[in-house]
Amino acid sequence: MINGKIHGIVVPLVTPLSTPDRIDEPGAERLIEHVISGGVHAIFLLGSTGEGPALLPEEQRRFLHVCVRAAAGRVPVLAGISGASGASAVELGKFAARAGVDAVVAAVPCFLPPEGEEIVRYYRRLAREIALPLLVYNMPSLTKVSLKLETLRRLAEIPGVVGYKDSSGDLAAFREAVNLFGSRPDFSLLVGPEDLTARAVALGGDGGVNGGANLFPERYVALYEAAKSGQMDRVELLQKEVLDVVGTYGSPATAASVIRRLKYELSRRGLIRNILAFPLLPMGDEAGMQNTRSL
Repeated sequence: MINGKIHGIVVPLVTPLSTPDRIDEPGAERLIEHVISGGVHAIFLLGSTGEGPALLPEEQRRFLHVCVRAAAGRVPVLAGISGASGASAVELGKFAARAGVDAVVAAVPCFLPPEGEEIVRYYRRLAREIALPLLVYNMPSLTKVSLKLETLRRLAEIPGVVGYKDSSGDLAAFREAVNLFGSRPDFSLLVGPEDLTARAVALGGDGGVNGGANLFPERYVALYEAAKSGQMDRVELLQKEVLDVVGTYGSPATAASVIRRLKYELSRRGLIRNILAFPLLPMGDEAGMQNTRSL
């Protein structure tokens, strides 16, 4: 269910768990109702915030089914298919298509990362074999590969590639991508870092994939809408509120510290349990996860 560009606030949903190895289906349903009622424009499953690569394959697939059913066509559902294996990404993407997902999002394989022409070959195979729109995901902090602009230019020419999610934090590079692709009506440009969403939208980007929208969907949607309409006084106010959230992730923030904080806060609200995928420990655990100031 994608009409035009993927835009606005795409929430990278955390994955509710009942044990460190098992999906919590009722928790997933509650969380999806929470973010959809908060106005998010799309849901992104099994990304880094969703601990996708840390889950068992059967749990990844069960989670896709549960979330597609819970979303019930109200917003587009995107599935992350990234991991250590390119072949596994292809197979998970094929399953996502059968499960009713609207698009897939893929970073390069992270354990033996491809280089140069290998990157192009990887995305060409994904686009050819998965019957869904594909977004390229630049996540150099986890994959150790930073996509160059010339590589992105080639990837954007692949039939079926419909967008770019940039979590590099490099706003200057994102501006160059906007200059290249911003006028395309069929290509979405999204940023991951929450503190950059408003500036990215002001540059001509299409929105943000922001973890804090799990907690405060209305706040992040309001920030996007203010930036989109040029209400700079309101942007400034809302940006301060978003930075308050970002400030609780730790310094420096890591993927794990973001997940710990989000799950801790969501559990305090009674939406999910404070359980992370094995072997990560939750915030507040006796093993020493600190910084439990409430939001």
